[in-house]
Amino acid sequence: GMLVDNSVVISENFTRLRQAGMDPKEAATESVSSLWLPITATAFTTIAAFLPMLVTKGVMGEFIKWIPIVVTISLLFSLAESFFFLPMRLKIAGKVVKEKVTGEHVDWFSRFEEKFERFMDTMIRKRYLVMGGFGVLIMISFFFMGVANKFILFPAEQTEVYLTRVELERGSRIESTHTVLQRLSLDIKKTLGEDAEHIVARAGVATKGPGDPKAKEGNNVGMISIYVSDNYKNNLSYTEVIKKLQTINTTYAKNVAFEALVNGPPVGNPIEATFRSNNMKDLYGMINSIKSEIEKVDGVYDVKIDDVIGDDEVYINIDYEKAARLGLNIKSIGSTVRTAVSGKRISTLTLENKDVDVIVRLQEPFRKNITDLRNIKVLDPRGNLVPLGQFASFEVDKGSPQVKRFDFKRSKTLTGSVNEEKITSFVANKKLTKIYEKYKDKHPGVSLVFGGAAESTKESMDSLFSALVLSLIGIFALLVFLFKSYIRPAIIMTTIPLGLLGFSIAFYLHGRPISFLALIGIIGLGGIIVNSGIVLISFIDNMKKEGKLELHDILVKASGMRLRAVLVTSLTTISGLLPTAYGIGGSDAILIPMTLAMAWGLTSGTILTLIWVPCAYAILEDLNGFMGRIKTKVFNKDQNNNKINETLVEVNS
Repeated sequence: GMLVDNSVVISENFTRLRQAGMDPKEAATESVSSLWLPITATAFTTIAAFLPMLVTKGVMGEFIKWIPIVVTISLLFSLAESFFFLPMRLKIAGKVVKEKVTGEHVDWFSRFEEKFERFMDTMIRKRYLVMGGFGVLIMISFFFMGVANKFILFPAEQTEVYLTRVELERGSRIESTHTVLQRLSLDIKKTLGEDAEHIVARAGVATKGPGDPKAKEGNNVGMISIYVSDNYKNNLSYTEVIKKLQTINTTYAKNVAFEALVNGPPVGNPIEATFRSNNMKDLYGMINSIKSEIEKVDGVYDVKIDDVIGDDEVYINIDYEKAARLGLNIKSIGSTVRTAVSGKRISTLTLENKDVDVIVRLQEPFRKNITDLRNIKVLDPRGNLVPLGQFASFEVDKGSPQVKRFDFKRSKTLTGSVNEEKITSFVANKKLTKIYEKYKDKHPGVSLVFGGAAESTKESMDSLFSALVLSLIGIFALLVFLFKSYIRPAIIMTTIPLGLLGFSIAFYLHGRPISFLALIGIIGLGGIIVNSGIVLISFIDNMKKEGKLELHDILVKASGMRLRAVLVTSLTTISGLLPTAYGIGGSDAILIPMTLAMAWGLTSGTILTLIWVPCAYAILEDLNGFMGRIKTKVFNKDQNNNKINETLVEVNS
């Protein structure tokens, strides 16, 4: 859509010159020579909006870096095409453009231009009311963005993969985990029916890949991956699918959690708060207090503390005096117990061209409990077999949690999931922070660090803010170079917030959260919206140089004469965006937020720019006139003072 904008502006100007009676070749060269600078500026302002996205850090940066690269290369080729190849085609095609006869309406759009000029005549006369109205519209935009709309970094839209993490009681054997996964897989298939196309279960590990913050390994854990049909992917919200899965009776497992595999880069858990302190009592007190309160928040579920506790442990306490009298040493005792329980490789055989390890250990029925441990026989130096129970006692204790540290302090992490229909990750983390502040005095020395989605959101927003600042600086610098002024570029820059109205209201009406890619669309939108302002201001300046009309008439006429070019360039871009935004001919959940933001932002931005720029120009001229009158008064006052001083000097003389 943006690639044809340059050609549209040149062709529209060419048509106007031909209708005025100019030769086709002369009209083509005149159109390019008079418009090459503003057209180049419009292309470079768009590039300046997209190119700073390359400063985005981490996974997000890798994820989006090709967007600014492709936009930049494409627009540069578009400029070359419109300056060197388009004029040749215009010269050939321009012969069919008829000269406009005075008083004749060539097309329906001419009548629309006249009506728009009358409308702008009223708007410019009431320009200060227009300014107040535009201020209200911008405040409404910020209200919708900050209050009415949700913010979710990467919504799990149009996902085709769902994960089920399963955990059994500690000490469960992997065979038991396998049996539970098999049963649960059949229940999932029964619940989702034919829409569950593939179900893959893995016992002994629960991870979706490298960097998975919820990854676990052990005989008592497992994971089921569910691949759903296109019907579920395209027509059913992921929250509805999870609700269906949560209706399954899973009482035969200690813990079962369902989640959707989010499109886009990994962002971690919706809630992931790490608490640090060297005082374990305060650390446990703080995290348990927060866990009990955050679980009560509507929409928050699956809240866990990341304690990794091993299986129950059996301590063998050896009576060293008895062992010594029996001629036994610790090394032989330990080796015998390890061989009996875990096994020992004694040889390797080759069977059917495959190496097979020969392992010696007690059979399964003889290594189940402490009684079996007592009966393990240790060989003494004289060849006698001595039962372990004769010189050792046994103690069973719970497995101890792994010691975790964060920045050299003992730490524990609280994780949780959210139902995004009820609460977002951003809001849930804010509530957690408030609860933390409530217990901070009771458990001093415990600090809080957010990770997961909160950390990814902060990093992404910081990067996007840097990109936004750089793009605004780049756009303003290009406009200053074009207009050789600071004031007129300032008028054009004020058109950027006008796109927020369409963006914020459209996302609210569509029920879509503001996401990372939607914000990228807004940053890119800034470089596109200013193009309409550049075209208008350039034309107004050219008409002022001609000096044929008063400023008010120039502003009214320029609004009508550039209406076609501004609308067509915007409509071509919007037409290119809408099919992707609404999934016409195929949809992609990753691109929809970005294209939807740009399409509706450009729609409101174009309409409001056409009204605002002439009014802002008139207000600027009022301000210049006011400042000029003040300077004149000050100058006249100084002149009068100088004359008085000269008179006093003459009198004194």
